Amino acid sequence: MMRRRMLKWIAGSFALGGAYALGQGWLAPQRLDAAEVANLQDTLERGLYARLPEQFAFIALVVKLVEQDKLELKLVYSTFQWSRKYDKGRRYYYFEAAIRKRAGDLGVVV
Repeated sequence: MMRRRMLKWIAGSFALGGAYALGQGWLAPQRLDAAEVANLQDTLERGLYARLPEQFAFIALVVKLVEQDKLELKLVYSTFQWSRKYDKGRRYYYFEAAIRKRAGDLGVVV
């Protein structure tokens, strides 16, 4: 009796996990509209504390590459989240180095 209950629990867990994984693909946005791109640029500029014109230009380039589907939005956001653990004055520099490295691994020159 206990074994049957445990097997049902395991099967149910796999079924829910599979449904969740499939749902993530269905819910993911395929294309970015203008509002989302503006939101991405604003989020990066504010979250990375960009202050210099070169920093704003690099962020605009990253957003442009996301619009052109050369960089994935998921890659940019995950790098942004990773860089936020550093001090406010250094976040941008960690973000820039990481984006250049990760994009280079994909064959995209930033």
